[in-house]
Amino acid sequence: MKHFAWNDLRDTVTVQGRTWEHEDTVYFNWSSSGFTVRFRGSALLAEFSAQSSEEYDGIPGDPNAPHRTVWPWISVFVDDNDQPCRTFELTNKSTKYLIYSGTDEQEHTVRVVKLTENIKTGLSLHGFDVDGEILMPVVEPIKKRIEFVGDSITCGFGLGTSEKDRFYYPQEENVWMAHGPTAARYLGMDWQMICISGICLAPRKEIPMPVAMNMLYEYTDRPAQQALELDADHWNFKEHPVDYVVINLGTNDATAASFSAAPKKIEEQYEKDYVHFLKTVRKCNGDKTKIICALGSMDYYFYDAMNRAVDTYRAETGDNNVYTFKYCRMSPMDPIGACGHPSELTQQKMAKELVAFINTLEKNRNTKNHS
Repeated sequence: MKHFAWNDLRDTVTVQGRTWEHEDTVYFNWSSSGFTVRFRGSALLAEFSAQSSEEYDGIPGDPNAPHRTVWPWISVFVDDNDQPCRTFELTNKSTKYLIYSGTDEQEHTVRVVKLTENIKTGLSLHGFDVDGEILMPVVEPIKKRIEFVGDSITCGFGLGTSEKDRFYYPQEENVWMAHGPTAARYLGMDWQMICISGICLAPRKEIPMPVAMNMLYEYTDRPAQQALELDADHWNFKEHPVDYVVINLGTNDATAASFSAAPKKIEEQYEKDYVHFLKTVRKCNGDKTKIICALGSMDYYFYDAMNRAVDTYRAETGDNNVYTFKYCRMSPMDPIGACGHPSELTQQKMAKELVAFINTLEKNRNTKNHS
Protein backbone atom coordinates (compact mmCIF):
# COMPACT_ATOMS: atom_id res chain seq x y z
CA MET A 1 0.00 0.00 0.00
CA LYS A 2 1.07 3.55 -0.67
CA HIS A 3 0.89 6.11 2.12
CA PHE A 4 -0.15 9.71 1.45
CA ALA A 5 0.17 12.34 4.17
CA TRP A 6 -2.22 15.29 4.19
CA ASN A 7 0.47 17.56 2.76
CA ASP A 8 0.44 15.34 -0.35
CA LEU A 9 -3.34 15.45 -0.68
CA ARG A 10 -4.38 19.11 -0.74
CA ASP A 11 -4.78 19.22 -4.52
CA THR A 12 -6.64 15.93 -4.76
CA VAL A 13 -8.97 15.79 -1.73
CA THR A 14 -12.00 18.08 -1.60
CA VAL A 15 -13.09 19.16 1.88
CA GLN A 16 -16.63 20.10 2.89
CA GLY A 17 -17.68 22.40 5.70
CA ARG A 18 -15.67 24.74 7.90
CA THR A 19 -12.48 22.71 7.93
CA TRP A 20 -8.99 23.89 8.85
CA GLU A 21 -5.39 22.67 8.89
CA HIS A 22 -2.68 22.43 11.51
CA GLU A 23 0.58 20.43 11.47
CA ASP A 24 -0.14 18.25 8.43
CA THR A 25 -3.65 17.51 9.66
CA VAL A 26 -7.05 18.67 8.45
CA TYR A 27 -9.76 19.10 11.10
CA PHE A 28 -13.45 18.65 10.37
CA ASN A 29 -15.34 19.02 13.62
CA TRP A 30 -18.61 20.61 12.53
CA SER A 31 -21.69 18.51 11.80
CA SER A 32 -21.78 17.22 8.21
CA SER A 33 -18.23 18.33 7.48
CA GLY A 34 -15.83 15.91 5.84
CA PHE A 35 -14.02 15.20 2.61
CA THR A 36 -14.32 13.59 -0.82
CA VAL A 37 -11.54 11.63 -2.52
CA ARG A 38 -11.40 9.95 -5.94
CA PHE A 39 -9.21 6.90 -6.37
CA ARG A 40 -8.64 3.75 -8.39
CA GLY A 41 -7.84 0.58 -6.49
CA SER A 42 -9.06 -2.15 -4.20
CA ALA A 43 -8.66 -0.58 -0.75
CA LEU A 44 -8.58 2.83 0.92
CA LEU A 45 -7.67 3.38 4.57
CA ALA A 46 -7.90 6.75 6.33
CA GLU A 47 -5.79 7.70 9.33
CA PHE A 48 -7.97 9.64 11.76
CA SER A 49 -7.59 11.22 15.17
CA ALA A 50 -10.82 11.26 17.16
CA GLN A 51 -11.66 13.45 20.15
CA SER A 52 -14.20 12.41 22.75
CA SER A 53 -16.08 14.13 25.55
CA GLU A 54 -17.93 13.17 28.72
CA GLU A 55 -21.70 13.04 28.52
CA TYR A 56 -23.93 13.06 31.60
CA ASP A 57 -27.18 11.12 31.95
CA GLY A 58 -28.64 13.84 34.10
CA ILE A 59 -27.70 17.38 35.08
CA PRO A 60 -24.25 18.23 33.65
CA GLY A 61 -21.66 18.53 36.38
CA ASP A 62 -23.72 16.62 38.94
CA PRO A 63 -21.19 14.30 40.65
CA ASN A 64 -23.95 11.77 41.23
CA ALA A 65 -25.10 11.69 37.60
CA PRO A 66 -23.78 8.75 35.58
CA HIS A 67 -21.46 9.82 32.80
CA ARG A 68 -19.86 8.10 29.82
CA THR A 69 -17.43 8.83 27.02
CA VAL A 70 -18.85 9.68 23.58
CA TRP A 71 -16.92 9.46 20.29
CA PRO A 72 -17.59 10.72 16.76
CA TRP A 73 -19.52 8.78 14.14
CA ILE A 74 -19.10 8.98 10.38
CA SER A 75 -20.84 7.71 7.25
CA VAL A 76 -19.08 6.67 4.05
CA PHE A 77 -20.74 7.23 0.67
CA VAL A 78 -19.46 5.73 -2.58
CA ASP A 79 -19.93 7.35 -5.97
CA ASP A 80 -23.36 9.01 -6.33
CA ASN A 81 -25.18 6.91 -3.73
CA ASP A 82 -27.06 8.95 -1.11
CA GLN A 83 -27.22 5.91 1.17
CA PRO A 84 -24.04 5.18 3.13
CA CYS A 85 -22.16 1.95 2.53
CA ARG A 86 -20.76 2.14 6.05
CA THR A 87 -21.60 4.03 9.25
CA PHE A 88 -19.38 3.57 12.27
CA GLU A 89 -17.89 5.00 15.44
CA LEU A 90 -14.27 6.12 15.77
CA THR A 91 -13.05 5.25 19.24
CA ASN A 92 -9.29 5.73 19.09
CA LYS A 93 -7.32 8.90 19.41
CA SER A 94 -5.27 7.95 16.37
CA THR A 95 -5.65 4.92 14.11
CA LYS A 96 -6.32 3.80 10.53
CA TYR A 97 -9.80 2.77 9.43
CA LEU A 98 -10.83 0.89 6.33
CA ILE A 99 -13.01 3.27 4.30
CA TYR A 100 -13.47 1.24 1.13
CA SER A 101 -12.57 -2.22 -0.14
CA GLY A 102 -13.48 -4.03 -3.34
CA THR A 103 -12.21 -6.40 -5.99
CA ASP A 104 -12.99 -4.44 -9.16
CA GLU A 105 -10.10 -1.93 -8.89
CA GLN A 106 -12.18 0.62 -10.78
CA GLU A 107 -12.45 4.35 -10.18
CA HIS A 108 -14.57 5.39 -7.22
CA THR A 109 -15.42 8.61 -5.48
CA VAL A 110 -15.67 8.23 -1.71
CA ARG A 111 -17.23 10.84 0.57
CA VAL A 112 -16.82 10.78 4.35
CA VAL A 113 -19.34 12.77 6.44
CA LYS A 114 -19.12 13.45 10.17
CA LEU A 115 -22.55 12.74 11.66
CA THR A 116 -21.97 14.07 15.18
CA GLU A 117 -21.57 17.61 16.40
CA ASN A 118 -18.72 19.86 17.45
CA ILE A 119 -17.57 20.11 21.11
CA LYS A 120 -19.13 16.74 21.90
CA THR A 121 -16.93 15.01 19.30
CA GLY A 122 -13.92 16.01 17.20
CA LEU A 123 -12.25 14.47 14.17
CA SER A 124 -9.18 15.06 12.02
CA LEU A 125 -7.52 13.36 9.06
CA HIS A 126 -3.76 12.72 8.77
CA GLY A 127 -3.64 10.84 5.48
CA PHE A 128 -4.48 7.71 3.48
CA ASP A 129 -3.09 4.28 2.78
CA VAL A 130 -4.13 3.21 -0.72
CA ASP A 131 -3.94 -0.06 -2.58
CA GLY A 132 -4.07 1.74 -5.88
CA GLU A 133 -3.76 5.42 -6.72
CA ILE A 134 -5.31 8.73 -5.73
CA LEU A 135 -6.84 10.57 -8.71
CA MET A 136 -7.46 14.23 -9.35
CA PRO A 137 -11.05 15.24 -8.59
CA VAL A 138 -13.53 15.65 -11.42
CA VAL A 139 -14.42 19.29 -11.96
CA GLU A 140 -18.10 19.52 -11.02
CA PRO A 141 -20.53 22.26 -12.07
CA ILE A 142 -20.72 24.98 -9.45
CA LYS A 143 -23.77 24.52 -7.24
CA LYS A 144 -25.56 26.99 -5.05
CA ARG A 145 -24.59 26.70 -1.40
CA ILE A 146 -26.63 26.93 1.78
CA GLU A 147 -25.39 27.33 5.35
CA PHE A 148 -27.34 26.12 8.38
CA VAL A 149 -26.80 27.86 11.72
CA GLY A 150 -28.52 26.42 14.76
CA ASP A 151 -28.75 24.26 17.83
CA SER A 152 -29.59 20.62 18.54
CA ILE A 153 -32.53 20.66 16.12
CA THR A 154 -30.15 21.56 13.29
CA CYS A 155 -27.62 18.96 14.54
CA GLY A 156 -30.18 16.15 14.24
CA PHE A 157 -29.93 15.43 17.98
CA GLY A 158 -31.67 12.19 18.94
CA LEU A 159 -33.49 11.61 15.66
CA GLY A 160 -32.36 7.97 15.67
CA THR A 161 -34.50 6.95 18.63
CA SER A 162 -38.16 7.14 19.61
CA GLU A 163 -37.40 7.21 23.35
CA LYS A 164 -38.26 10.81 24.21
CA ASP A 165 -36.73 10.63 27.71
CA ARG A 166 -33.39 9.35 26.43
CA PHE A 167 -30.23 11.47 26.76
CA TYR A 168 -27.55 12.10 24.14
CA TYR A 169 -26.08 9.07 22.41
CA PRO A 170 -23.89 9.84 19.39
CA GLN A 171 -25.10 6.84 17.38
CA GLU A 172 -28.57 8.42 17.46
CA GLU A 173 -27.44 11.79 16.09
CA ASN A 174 -27.41 11.64 12.30
CA VAL A 175 -27.08 15.06 10.72
CA TRP A 176 -27.21 13.55 7.22
CA MET A 177 -30.90 12.81 7.86
CA ALA A 178 -31.61 16.14 9.60
CA HIS A 179 -33.71 18.76 7.84
CA GLY A 180 -30.84 20.96 6.65
CA PRO A 181 -28.75 18.50 4.61
CA THR A 182 -31.95 16.77 3.45
CA ALA A 183 -33.36 20.06 2.17
CA ALA A 184 -30.06 20.89 0.46
CA ARG A 185 -30.08 17.54 -1.35
CA TYR A 186 -33.68 18.12 -2.49
CA LEU A 187 -32.66 21.56 -3.77
CA GLY A 188 -29.51 20.28 -5.48
CA MET A 189 -27.34 22.60 -3.36
CA ASP A 190 -24.13 22.09 -1.46
CA TRP A 191 -24.22 22.88 2.25
CA GLN A 192 -22.20 23.58 5.38
CA MET A 193 -23.21 23.76 9.02
CA ILE A 194 -22.35 25.50 12.26
CA CYS A 195 -24.51 24.08 15.05
CA ILE A 196 -24.15 22.87 18.64
CA SER A 197 -26.74 21.33 20.96
CA GLY A 198 -27.87 23.61 23.77
CA ILE A 199 -26.42 26.74 22.20
CA CYS A 200 -28.10 30.12 22.55
CA LEU A 201 -27.88 33.07 20.21
CA ALA A 202 -25.93 34.96 22.87
CA PRO A 203 -24.65 33.99 26.33
CA ARG A 204 -27.42 33.40 28.92
CA LYS A 205 -26.36 32.81 32.50
CA GLU A 206 -29.35 30.50 32.98
CA ILE A 207 -27.90 28.07 30.39
CA PRO A 208 -24.42 26.86 31.46
CA MET A 209 -22.92 26.73 27.97
CA PRO A 210 -19.28 27.75 27.38
CA VAL A 211 -20.13 29.24 23.98
CA ALA A 212 -22.93 31.09 22.19
CA MET A 213 -23.45 31.46 18.46
CA ASN A 214 -22.55 35.14 18.39
CA MET A 215 -19.14 34.10 19.78
CA LEU A 216 -18.56 31.52 17.02
CA TYR A 217 -20.09 32.55 13.73
CA GLU A 218 -17.23 34.66 12.39
CA TYR A 219 -14.65 31.98 13.18
CA THR A 220 -13.70 28.75 11.43
CA ASP A 221 -13.75 26.53 14.52
CA ARG A 222 -13.14 28.57 17.64
CA PRO A 223 -13.88 25.82 20.23
CA ALA A 224 -11.38 23.33 18.82
CA GLN A 225 -8.66 25.84 18.03
CA GLN A 226 -8.81 27.33 21.51
CA ALA A 227 -8.75 23.83 23.02
CA LEU A 228 -5.43 23.32 21.21
CA GLU A 229 -4.25 26.72 22.53
CA LEU A 230 -4.24 28.16 19.01
CA ASP A 231 -5.45 31.56 17.89
CA ALA A 232 -8.95 31.19 16.50
CA ASP A 233 -8.84 32.15 12.84
CA HIS A 234 -11.67 33.91 11.05
CA TRP A 235 -13.57 31.95 8.43
CA ASN A 236 -12.82 33.08 4.88
CA PHE A 237 -16.30 34.00 3.73
CA LYS A 238 -15.09 35.42 0.40
CA GLU A 239 -13.52 32.12 -0.59
CA HIS A 240 -16.61 30.17 0.55
CA PRO A 241 -19.64 32.24 -0.50
CA VAL A 242 -23.13 30.99 0.24
CA ASP A 243 -26.41 31.81 -1.45
CA TYR A 244 -28.51 31.19 1.67
CA VAL A 245 -27.98 31.29 5.42
CA VAL A 246 -30.73 29.57 7.43
CA ILE A 247 -30.68 30.53 11.11
CA ASN A 248 -32.67 28.51 13.65
CA LEU A 249 -31.78 30.01 17.04
CA GLY A 250 -34.05 30.90 19.92
CA THR A 251 -35.26 27.61 21.37
CA ASN A 252 -32.54 27.53 24.03
CA ASP A 253 -32.80 31.28 24.63
CA ALA A 254 -36.48 30.70 25.41
CA THR A 255 -35.49 27.91 27.80
CA ALA A 256 -33.20 30.38 29.56
CA ALA A 257 -36.17 32.72 29.91
CA SER A 258 -38.23 29.95 31.49
CA PHE A 259 -35.49 29.50 34.11
CA SER A 260 -35.36 33.22 34.85
CA ALA A 261 -37.28 35.31 37.37
CA ALA A 262 -37.40 38.05 34.71
CA PRO A 263 -38.21 36.29 31.41
CA LYS A 264 -39.28 39.51 29.70
CA LYS A 265 -35.80 40.95 30.10
CA ILE A 266 -34.27 37.93 28.37
CA GLU A 267 -36.81 38.24 25.55
CA GLU A 268 -35.94 41.93 25.11
CA GLN A 269 -32.23 41.12 25.15
CA TYR A 270 -32.77 38.34 22.61
CA GLU A 271 -34.31 40.90 20.23
CA LYS A 272 -31.31 43.19 20.57
CA ASP A 273 -28.88 40.30 20.21
CA TYR A 274 -30.70 39.07 17.09
CA VAL A 275 -30.46 42.47 15.39
CA HIS A 276 -26.74 42.58 16.11
CA PHE A 277 -26.26 39.00 14.91
CA LEU A 278 -28.04 39.72 11.63
CA LYS A 279 -25.66 42.61 11.05
CA THR A 280 -22.75 40.25 11.66
CA VAL A 281 -24.11 37.62 9.26
CA ARG A 282 -24.67 40.26 6.58
CA LYS A 283 -21.22 41.78 7.04
CA CYS A 284 -19.61 38.36 6.74
CA ASN A 285 -21.55 37.16 3.70
CA GLY A 286 -22.21 40.26 1.63
CA ASP A 287 -25.37 41.74 0.16
CA LYS A 288 -26.37 38.93 -2.22
CA THR A 289 -26.82 36.18 0.37
CA LYS A 290 -30.42 35.56 1.38
CA ILE A 291 -30.84 35.20 5.14
CA ILE A 292 -33.74 33.08 6.42
CA CYS A 293 -34.58 33.57 10.10
CA ALA A 294 -36.41 30.40 11.10
CA LEU A 295 -37.74 28.91 14.32
CA GLY A 296 -39.15 25.50 15.18
CA SER A 297 -40.19 22.80 15.39
CA MET A 298 -39.98 22.43 19.19
CA ASP A 299 -40.67 25.86 20.68
CA TYR A 300 -42.01 29.16 19.34
CA TYR A 301 -41.94 31.32 22.48
CA PHE A 302 -39.47 33.77 20.90
CA TYR A 303 -40.92 33.74 17.38
CA ASP A 304 -42.61 37.12 17.81
CA ALA A 305 -39.40 38.52 19.30
CA MET A 306 -37.48 37.20 16.30
CA ASN A 307 -39.95 38.85 13.92
CA ARG A 308 -39.63 42.16 15.73
CA ALA A 309 -35.84 41.87 15.54
CA VAL A 310 -35.99 41.31 11.78
CA ASP A 311 -38.33 44.30 11.39
CA THR A 312 -35.93 46.44 13.42
CA TYR A 313 -32.97 45.23 11.38
CA ARG A 314 -34.74 46.01 8.09
CA ALA A 315 -35.69 49.48 9.31
CA GLU A 316 -32.16 50.26 10.48
CA THR A 317 -30.33 48.90 7.43
CA GLY A 318 -32.78 48.99 4.52
CA ASP A 319 -31.86 45.34 3.89
CA ASN A 320 -34.88 43.45 2.58
CA ASN A 321 -32.93 40.34 1.60
CA VAL A 322 -33.82 38.75 4.94
CA TYR A 323 -36.90 36.61 5.62
CA THR A 324 -38.72 34.94 8.49
CA PHE A 325 -39.98 31.37 8.44
CA LYS A 326 -41.80 29.16 10.93
CA TYR A 327 -41.51 25.38 10.77
CA CYS A 328 -44.69 23.45 11.56
CA ARG A 329 -44.85 22.29 15.13
CA MET A 330 -44.04 18.67 15.92
CA SER A 331 -47.14 16.54 15.47
CA PRO A 332 -48.39 14.62 18.52
CA MET A 333 -49.13 11.77 16.09
CA ASP A 334 -45.46 11.42 15.08
CA PRO A 335 -42.59 9.76 16.95
CA ILE A 336 -40.52 11.94 19.28
CA GLY A 337 -36.74 11.74 19.41
CA ALA A 338 -34.37 11.90 22.39
CA CYS A 339 -35.06 14.61 24.99
CA GLY A 340 -38.26 15.54 23.16
CA HIS A 341 -36.46 16.45 19.93
CA PRO A 342 -37.79 16.05 16.38
CA SER A 343 -37.71 12.51 15.11
CA GLU A 344 -36.35 11.62 11.70
CA LEU A 345 -39.91 11.80 10.35
CA THR A 346 -40.35 15.34 11.70
CA GLN A 347 -36.94 16.34 10.35
CA GLN A 348 -37.99 15.15 6.89
CA LYS A 349 -41.19 17.19 7.14
CA MET A 350 -39.16 20.24 8.13
CA ALA A 351 -36.91 19.70 5.12
CA LYS A 352 -39.86 19.67 2.74
CA GLU A 353 -41.26 22.85 4.31
CA LEU A 354 -37.94 24.62 3.91
CA VAL A 355 -37.58 23.41 0.31
CA ALA A 356 -40.99 24.82 -0.56
CA PHE A 357 -40.08 28.16 1.01
CA ILE A 358 -36.71 28.40 -0.76
CA ASN A 359 -38.25 27.35 -4.08
CA THR A 360 -40.62 30.30 -3.74
CA LEU A 361 -37.67 32.63 -3.13
CA GLU A 362 -35.85 31.13 -6.10
CA LYS A 363 -38.90 31.57 -8.32
CA ASN A 364 -39.27 35.19 -7.23
CA ARG A 365 -35.57 35.80 -7.85
CA ASN A 366 -35.83 34.35 -11.36
CA THR A 367 -38.93 36.41 -12.08
CA LYS A 368 -37.13 39.61 -11.08
CA ASN A 369 -34.08 38.68 -13.16
CA HIS A 370 -36.25 38.29 -16.27
CA SER A 371 -38.48 41.31 -15.70
